[in-house]
Amino acid sequence: MFNHHHYVPVLKWKMGEYQALSRLTEAVKDTLTPLIEVPPVGFDHETGRDRESADDHLGDFGRRLKSKWQSRACFVDLRYIPPQTRLAGGRHYVDSVFESTRTEGCSAVPVVSIASDAAFVAAVAGINQQDQRGVCVRMGMPDFDRPSLLADIESLLRSLSIRWAETDLVVDFGSPNYIPIAAFVRMMHALMGMLPNPNRWRTLTLVGTAYPQSVASLTPPYQLVPRHEWVAYRAFVSQLGRDARIPTFGDYGVAHPDLVELDMRIIKPFAKLRYTIDDNWHVGRGTPVRTHGFGQFQQMCQLLVRQAYFSGAGYSAGDTYIADCAAGRAATGNLSTWVWVSTNRHLTKVVADLATLHAI
Repeated sequence: MFNHHHYVPVLKWKMGEYQALSRLTEAVKDTLTPLIEVPPVGFDHETGRDRESADDHLGDFGRRLKSKWQSRACFVDLRYIPPQTRLAGGRHYVDSVFESTRTEGCSAVPVVSIASDAAFVAAVAGINQQDQRGVCVRMGMPDFDRPSLLADIESLLRSLSIRWAETDLVVDFGSPNYIPIAAFVRMMHALMGMLPNPNRWRTLTLVGTAYPQSVASLTPPYQLVPRHEWVAYRAFVSQLGRDARIPTFGDYGVAHPDLVELDMRIIKPFAKLRYTIDDNWHVGRGTPVRTHGFGQFQQMCQLLVRQAYFSGAGYSAGDTYIADCAAGRAATGNLSTWVWVSTNRHLTKVVADLATLHAI
């Protein structure tokens, strides 16, 4: 399916993120496979009820995926849908989501974990029996504490009726403390040493991020935040033996892994402009947009384009928008605008970083 020259970003399936994907160049799209996390049904804090039914929430997933990602391969993770959820007629939500992707001609691979319940695993097994695209197993750090990790993986694969060579493995570090980097890299080697049959998986990806959970503590007008996950991956790869399998790199784009549902009646989000550079993020931090508006993004863009590390308007669709906003040619938008701008830049930059690292 792919090797270490590829890139696996973990992205929430929200407007900013899927617009970022759709606006990538074809060359960048060819070099990444997103792991898409479908968010839960939103909660309406005003009424105290869910904004919509699970049927409505999941019903157009296939159509939108086709619109934004066409028939390109992707992993689809439904971990945020409560496992007891059933749709109209008692149907399992996994069956419904993947029927919609199949109908639209999408190339979606279901994601499962060792902890997934029996009904979820059975549904995923049925999906693979129909689609024959394989399955992605997503492991977290706690899984390495399982006393019978190999047996647990083998049991899962048997339940899925699938072979190792048809299975993609994503090892997800989440948002660990990467400091000191040297110690974390040693831990990466130790975990890979504990991983059963690393060469038998169809693909092997390491995912993690150092992006902060909040920008409230960052110093305005901007601060450089280290991309520790990228520095650690480079160090890890440089220490691998000549015949060792090189894992694929993955991260969480320009977001923290935790899913946070905010009551926007109370929360006052800051204006933030995230821009990925070689070993850092430039994180511009403004003032709350509710009280100070979105016009401040023009000044934030003007400050960014003056930096030596701004790549120029032609680098990505995100860079183009930043340059146009700085010059007054593009609107200052809304919060979703700056998610797609920052994410599009990030995905493009990481693909270029990997090409340089692996001398493609």
